[in-house]
Amino acid sequence: MIKQTLKSAMEQSLAAAMEKGMLSCLSDGEVAVVIERPRNPDHGDYACGVSLKLAGKAKMAPMKIAQEILQHSEVLSGVAGAEIAPPGYINFRLQKPVLQKVLHEIHTQGADFGRGTLGGGKPAMVEYVSANPTGDLHIGHGRNAVFGSCLANLLDFAGYDVSEEFYVNDAGAQVRQLGECAFAIYKKLHGIECGYPSEGYPEESIKHFVQKVIEQNGDQFLSLNDSAGAIALADLTKAVIQQSQAELLEKIGVKFDRWFSESILHKDGKVDAALDLLRNSSLAYESEGALWLKAKELGDERDRVLVKSDGTKTYLAADAAYHLDKYERGFELMINIWGADHHGQVPGLKAAVQALGKDSSKLELILTQIVNLSRNGQIVRMSKRMGTVVLLEELIEEVGRDAVRYYLAESSPQNPINFDLEIAKKSSKENPAFYIQYAHARCCAILRRALEPSINTETKSEEPAPVSASEWQEWFESYKASPQAFVEAFEEDAEVFAHQKKLIMQLALLPEEIEEAAIARQPGRLARYAYEVANDLQKFYEVCRVITDDKNVTRARLGLILATRQVLANALSIIGVTAVERM
Repeated sequence: MIKQTLKSAMEQSLAAAMEKGMLSCLSDGEVAVVIERPRNPDHGDYACGVSLKLAGKAKMAPMKIAQEILQHSEVLSGVAGAEIAPPGYINFRLQKPVLQKVLHEIHTQGADFGRGTLGGGKPAMVEYVSANPTGDLHIGHGRNAVFGSCLANLLDFAGYDVSEEFYVNDAGAQVRQLGECAFAIYKKLHGIECGYPSEGYPEESIKHFVQKVIEQNGDQFLSLNDSAGAIALADLTKAVIQQSQAELLEKIGVKFDRWFSESILHKDGKVDAALDLLRNSSLAYESEGALWLKAKELGDERDRVLVKSDGTKTYLAADAAYHLDKYERGFELMINIWGADHHGQVPGLKAAVQALGKDSSKLELILTQIVNLSRNGQIVRMSKRMGTVVLLEELIEEVGRDAVRYYLAESSPQNPINFDLEIAKKSSKENPAFYIQYAHARCCAILRRALEPSINTETKSEEPAPVSASEWQEWFESYKASPQAFVEAFEEDAEVFAHQKKLIMQLALLPEEIEEAAIARQPGRLARYAYEVANDLQKFYEVCRVITDDKNVTRARLGLILATRQVLANALSIIGVTAVERM
């Protein structure tokens, strides 16, 4: 917001200098104007180095070019004071009117502050989690779930029309094995001695799901032979597991627009149709009774099998059909979030999409790294049912929904996460999730203090609220009416004003942060941004009273607190952490 205002002002100043002054030798748009935040605050709030870039073309010293530009900088009036610094930078120090405008825009846009047009309304799909319906979700699934949910929220804020999808891998060997194991457990739970498949899922990992099947269906399948029983129990257990996954994901705020079944792809003939397209192309061939994709020609390290010599279709065949379906549904951007163990499948899928005649640049695959749990510096395994994995449900039970969301969202997906259980439960600044929520709650507390009666600690009598209901309604409307509502917010003291300005400048960054995070596919930036807002609020609060004896000052500063609360709420909504009102 501020950067765009300064950029526009500088472009106008430069255009005027080229038209009327010594820079007439240059043409409009010859060099892009870029506004940056200096690392050293002594160099101003923002800076522009366009003079350095123009020096060669204008055959003029950068300092001279900067002077010429500033001679035509009338549009900067009320926005920023400008000064020239060697070797030719133009440094800006923001003035109060532009800070007032920031607060006014936050109030005007409210929950939509930060929404952008980067996506242009394009339909986008984020496919994530997509765990096999063969057991409990573990912490790795949780990372994908949180990251995918945050990315979908982020892209929505950035202007895409977003759909969220869970691809259910409910066809193939893993479901057959599930059925065989489940039927064996089913019989055991009814007192029938039987063997357990040597290749399958550990009994303890699925026993509780089979118990649910028995609760719903009783013993009606005991008369079936092993083959028919495995088929029946596969479908029933799969449904129970899928329902369990959906309920658990909803506990951490993850809800899909669609659960897309792989088995339906096969039943509807879409896998066969995709294979026919590939057979009829020049990018598939048969060898030794199998159908192969010429993936190596399309950038992969080797060719890939689509149909095995025994007629079994591979995962790639189903994936090709599924992604063809995505393209046919009109998505302009498709993002898959996979675990790092799937990295070898990425080139093959990209090759299959190209072979089907689709634009593979519309398909992005993001791989997430592992999550390690630690307690007091030691890696822990906390599963009650399985000693080799950490179950997502147990993590939620120990640290809570919001901590799970924050810590699984904050890191880049390319980095492993070290999830410290003890820090995640702390009520201190050391726990960023708590610190951000506390900042939002503090804003709410300040507003309550202004609007609610209080008890005099000496007389024990009730004293009226500093701000009456009618005054508040008038003030609330004034925040949206004009930037003038915030004129009285600022202190004359330089140190206090510096903290006031820094907080408002941080609030103004939200639209920029959202756009840059969306481009980079890094929703974790919003978690870190929210922490910076919380930190600047704390520093502001330490030096500046909000509720004062001067009603005009109180009105303006309560408007600043409201704006801070709104920005925190908007950032928290993207990472899916609750914006609590009391702590």
